[in-house]
Amino acid sequence: MHTKLIDRSKMRGRYGVLICGLAEHRPQPVTTLWHVDVEVVAGRSSMTPTARLAPPSSPAWRPRAALSWPGPPTGRATVSLHKLHGRLLRWQPKIPLLQQLRFVMRKHKFSRTGLSRAFGIDMATLGTGSAGTGFSFGRVAPGVTSEPHRHDEIEAFVILSGSGKVRTDLGEISVEAGDVVLFHPFEAHVLRNDGNKDLDFVDVYWRDGEAALDAAANTTAPRGPIFVFSTPPTPNGDLHLGHLSGPYFGADVYTRFLRMKGVEAYHLTGSDDNQSYVTTRADADQSTPANVARYYADEIRATLALLDCDVHSFQPTMGDDGYGEFQAACFRSLLSSTAVDLRQSPALFDGVTGHYLYEPDVSGLCPDCGGSAGGNICEECGAPNLCHDLGAARSRQSAEAPLVGSVRRPELALDRCYDNIDRHLRASGVPLRILDLFARLRRRGNFSVPITHPSDWGLPAEGFPGQVIWVWPEMAFGFLYNIQALGRLLGRDWKAEMPGNDWQIVHFFGFDNSFYHALLYPVLYAEVFSHWTPRILYHVNEFYLLDGKKFSTSCRHAVWGKEVLSPKTVDVVRLHLGLTRPEGERTDFTLDALRRTENEVFQGIWLNWLDALNQEIKQDFAGRVPDAGDWSPVDRAFFARIEIYRAAMERAYSDEGFSVRRAAAQVCDFVRDCVIYRRAQDYAAARRFYPARNRTSLALQTTAAAILAPTLAPLMPRFARTLARGIDGVSTETWPRSVQRLAPGTRFDLGPVLVFYAKSGNPHLDEEEAL
Repeated sequence: MHTKLIDRSKMRGRYGVLICGLAEHRPQPVTTLWHVDVEVVAGRSSMTPTARLAPPSSPAWRPRAALSWPGPPTGRATVSLHKLHGRLLRWQPKIPLLQQLRFVMRKHKFSRTGLSRAFGIDMATLGTGSAGTGFSFGRVAPGVTSEPHRHDEIEAFVILSGSGKVRTDLGEISVEAGDVVLFHPFEAHVLRNDGNKDLDFVDVYWRDGEAALDAAANTTAPRGPIFVFSTPPTPNGDLHLGHLSGPYFGADVYTRFLRMKGVEAYHLTGSDDNQSYVTTRADADQSTPANVARYYADEIRATLALLDCDVHSFQPTMGDDGYGEFQAACFRSLLSSTAVDLRQSPALFDGVTGHYLYEPDVSGLCPDCGGSAGGNICEECGAPNLCHDLGAARSRQSAEAPLVGSVRRPELALDRCYDNIDRHLRASGVPLRILDLFARLRRRGNFSVPITHPSDWGLPAEGFPGQVIWVWPEMAFGFLYNIQALGRLLGRDWKAEMPGNDWQIVHFFGFDNSFYHALLYPVLYAEVFSHWTPRILYHVNEFYLLDGKKFSTSCRHAVWGKEVLSPKTVDVVRLHLGLTRPEGERTDFTLDALRRTENEVFQGIWLNWLDALNQEIKQDFAGRVPDAGDWSPVDRAFFARIEIYRAAMERAYSDEGFSVRRAAAQVCDFVRDCVIYRRAQDYAAARRFYPARNRTSLALQTTAAAILAPTLAPLMPRFARTLARGIDGVSTETWPRSVQRLAPGTRFDLGPVLVFYAKSGNPHLDEEEAL
């Protein structure tokens, strides 16, 4: 947290008052002078800006602040604190003394009747200074929490009365009258009143464009372990490229980068054995659900290994007694929640067999968007349904129209939890499409979802004979059990029933699962683990299409992972999936496009450039990196471009700007830049008469090749490792903090990587063999 409490023993007498300097935002070339006084008398407050000037035009100018008030001080950054005998809060950023001083006197009378709701609490604007500094008075009633939010201004809370807690991305501190808390740009913050009287504060904020840009460029260091979950796949079939392009590939890239940065991060997934879709596949295969789940769970693990997905914990949900016991305990706790009611509610049944219908057994028209939808969820708009509310419902079991009956079962009233969901979504920074999904759900008014269903496949719902725990709540608690299972492997004391507040959870999933992950699961956690405030981030992908149509396991419209993946092709497949990953929009896959990525991009540009560079280093410098000689402006610009590329890749892999698609595009653009740079230097006569320039060109190209290895490691780990083995001193284990030119004499031999990747050997990729 960008705040700290003040040690009174460090306060020193100065200017007739006690002063404690906390920190400076940055050194100042000039000084400025203006101040704001706030007087608090018997519950009233007035603010009087006096002696003010517009700040100088210099972009280096930054405000410095001095604050004074009666009470124990705390704060940080641009703040110095004065302890006075009077009841004054004084802030004194300084403007150039040589400028003419212009006095503007204003006095704002605070009135509680002028308060209005903003950010979930009562606020009253007191004015905005000519230099863009704003002032507000705020009141947080007992038991109330402000909405989490981020903005580009620097902001300070000066607590006038009451007490509470301030929480940011990095932690939580207690505050009381006299405390000052400073927030940097884009730092999420929440103010909670956990006392028994109003918490009153003054809010002071101003914009600093350069500070905002600096903050936007910085990444936040995690405080504890990060558990990266890719949605547990349903073991009713193997994984196709539609599956792989989304959660599994994304989570692998993300986790690999974090671990390169020294972060304790783990990729976890498993098999969703109790899914109703498993029974559908078992019926089709004339097998049992258990056999189907076991068989395809093994196939899924093998396919993830072929994609070079490094999974640290793969948790099946069958055959683990501890898993069933934990789920039963969570279910009992959920039943005692005030948000869960036992109801006799409408349900849908087959018109011939009388069987209960849900999920794969029924389809119809979505009650929200009107499009085609399956039972319980609409894959198009993401909205949930209750099956009986589908338009033109059709049963999978017979041609007769389904019948509406009723079932007695426990239901979770989501409408009672909307405020908590809203607060969680704001803190998590979810994509706007999920916020839109939530807004549409709220418009439907009262909405309850059953947490059990009549079925003979799944975990028995204690107290409800013939019913099983709905697999989606089971998955929510299964994530926590998977963390505990990973802890056992690592010798860590992570308990599923006591999730830690230092845990950071990151979910990768397709948009069609957004309701479950982003709306349902936070409610379940809040109802079962009242002590835990989960910190969850979400990375969502759209559908990956195959020749313009959605990949489908049931319709067998798919290119399966095992058809195109091998040790020699996995890097090309990962590169192509990266270039076409459906981030924010649906994208299309074709085998022809995959072949073009291999032949025209990987082979035709990447390997041709590396081969030409390797041949010249081998022939002219015996396989050793030459020392640079004379540097032209073009050389200097190219060297700067290498660092720009490294930083851009770091941003594309980081939470704040994560995009596998952007990373793949950037590396392709960079290699093209390397080829363009090489072609501009490749003149035989110049090499003979101006060898110093030639040495510089080759030294810079070897540096570019060397930086490819670590920056490609999250995206194409096998190729990155092979490339690194050909250049001494290059590692793919850690992320490079900056570009360092290879030392003269460094071994540079890319022969093995060029030979290995010369031909894919896969008929799906080698067009001639396929024909």
